[in-house]
Amino acid sequence: YQELPVDLMRRNALDFYEEIRRRHTVRDFDTRPVPRDIIESCLLAAGTAPNGANHQPWHFAVIGNPDIKRQIRIAAEEEEQAFYAGR
Repeated sequence: YQELPVDLMRRNALDFYEEIRRRHTVRDFDTRPVPRDIIESCLLAAGTAPNGANHQPWHFAVIGNPDIKRQIRIAAEEEEQAFYAGR
């Protein structure tokens, strides 16, 4: 842990806000491949996310098959519709 000066923390917080407020939900998977080493580095970072018991019970799946990605999208949209319908 490295404590930052308050002015830098303030600037970082505003920069982060500006970055995430431009994000939107993506309904389609990109067809461009992501190099496997980048995916593995992201998974290493994600696997360190803390939780209450510090057991990191995360499970990740890397999907490369376009047909399976399409099935996931369809299922996710069905779940979203059910959620907003009050399920």
